[in-house]
Amino acid sequence: MADRNNPDFLSASTLKGDKVVNRAGEDLGKIEELMIDLRDGRIAFAVLSFGGFLGMGDKLFAIPWQAFTLRLHEHAFALDIPKETLEKAEGFDKGNWPITTREWLSTVYSYYGYQPYWQAEAAGVAGETESQRMARMGSTSADRENPDFLSADTLKGDKVVNTAGEDLGKIEEFMIDLENGRVGYVVVSHGGLLGIGSKLFAVPWQALTLRVHEHAFALNVSKETFDKAEGFDKDNWPLTREKLSRTYSYYGYQPYWQAGVAASVAGAAAAMPVETESERMARMEKERSTPVGPEEERGAQQERERLEELRKTQEEKISQLEKQRAETAKQAETERERLTRLERERIEAERQAQTEKQRLAQLEKELQEAKRQEEKDKVSRLEEELRSVQAQEGTLRDRLSQLERECVEAQRQAETERQRLAELERERTEVERQAEVERERLAQLERERTEVESVVQARGAEGRVTPDFLSASTIKTDRVINAAGEDLGRIEELMIDIESGRVAYAVMSFGGFLGMADKLFAIPWEALTLRPHEHAFVLDIPRDVLERAEGFDKSKWPLTREELSRTYTYYGYQPYWQRGMATGVSREAEPQRTTHTERTGSLETAEEVMARQEKERIEQLEKTETDEDRRQRLEREKVIAERRERKYH
Repeated sequence: MADRNNPDFLSASTLKGDKVVNRAGEDLGKIEELMIDLRDGRIAFAVLSFGGFLGMGDKLFAIPWQAFTLRLHEHAFALDIPKETLEKAEGFDKGNWPITTREWLSTVYSYYGYQPYWQAEAAGVAGETESQRMARMGSTSADRENPDFLSADTLKGDKVVNTAGEDLGKIEEFMIDLENGRVGYVVVSHGGLLGIGSKLFAVPWQALTLRVHEHAFALNVSKETFDKAEGFDKDNWPLTREKLSRTYSYYGYQPYWQAGVAASVAGAAAAMPVETESERMARMEKERSTPVGPEEERGAQQERERLEELRKTQEEKISQLEKQRAETAKQAETERERLTRLERERIEAERQAQTEKQRLAQLEKELQEAKRQEEKDKVSRLEEELRSVQAQEGTLRDRLSQLERECVEAQRQAETERQRLAELERERTEVERQAEVERERLAQLERERTEVESVVQARGAEGRVTPDFLSASTIKTDRVINAAGEDLGRIEELMIDIESGRVAYAVMSFGGFLGMADKLFAIPWEALTLRPHEHAFVLDIPRDVLERAEGFDKSKWPLTREELSRTYTYYGYQPYWQRGMATGVSREAEPQRTTHTERTGSLETAEEVMARQEKERIEQLEKTETDEDRRQRLEREKVIAERRERKYH
């Protein structure tokens, strides 16, 4: 027995959003929408949106209502369809729903192994001809203008009018019969027209006629009947067939759940052979002319009583059929009136369409006029731009004259600068004299350096060797010098070839030596020779080549082999990724640079080379070094010595 805990009906809004699980309890998605068959008020199909379980994202699928089993207290539906069938089903996107006709839905039902409900009903109507079936069902063709199905959400909120076109209220909800998936009743709320406020009313689906293009339902019930109808509050909805049965009877409709029983009884009565009056009289005359015994007389009497009962039954049936015919005639008259009203509405719609067409023609003329006005405005704008360009040209001529005057002034300043250079030359001679004094101090530094080399050799004897590997973070910030020992800059970054894992190039930032400020330069790794104990790299590239090199900004580094190939070629090196592909090239043709093995020979040989290079660097510095340069160099060597102590000891 149904009650509020186990109702016969639930609203479409309540069912929408419920989750869907398979027989194994796995989450498949949720109910996105319920689609209502506009002909007979059934749930044609439910729209299921899949979540992540099948990996289908927001894909939508049409599922027959019969495939679902409601788990009321879990707010869930169990879907009785195999997982493999569901995975291969053809869905549709949220923004591209198919034209949902009964022909289309028939293929969906067949795919999932269900018989369309309209075919099952047609098969259950005995004695119905094809023409009667088509008349009952109506046309089977549909399009987006005249659909067979609409969603409950689309229909909710539509206004409700009476046969005279007066506004009665709006559709608040569709209550779904959980047993067979039909719209049990439609909930209508009244506005102020009937003075009923926000009272709710249960109306049978059969009492409503949808006007698709007006977004309205026409209520096929007299005004007096509807005024006296019993409504209900928002907290006390009819949830059982027993309560709803009274509503159907009040409006003069037979409950749909009783219609099937009545149809089967009527079919059985129609199947019985109907005896005509002449046949009955001939049969009785024959029975009277035939001599019978007492036993046969008693049987004949029983037969007469049975026939009399059958006659009465037939008369009652004829009376009922006459009443039904009169009711049908009344409904036909109502339908003719409705068709007349629809014809008037069609004529009015055509008149409005003609008015709209004239309005569109007027708008087209206004658009053409606006385009002509736009062309005029464009010409005026171009003339204004021409005047602006002419004014800018005059300004540029004035600027050119100013630049010519500045050029003359620059030539005069250049002459003054040449005189200043002559003065600097005299000062350089004085600096060379002072350099002689400093040579003695450098000799003292040479003795101190010799002592440092002795200490280094002693530590080398204890087992420390030049490393084969160094981390990128250790090499970063190391200074870069040329063969003469002049400071060029420092290592900013090491760029790694992702494909081969090699050091593609070192990023070097120049200091004040070449006047290049913070400009960055890509240097091939082969062009650098490491002096590990000085934390320095010797750059084996001529000074004039380096001065003319093309650098790059911090925001635009070479990131492809094609860009880097030009850098390798400029410095006279073959790109390492091309060496393996080249054929017929002798090893003598490859760059002859100091190998890693040569750089990491015995500690004694490396120290001797370092001492010789340091001596050459100091001798070179003695020729051009000023007092300020000497002071800065000594401070820099002190910092390097302290950092070397922290790094390697």
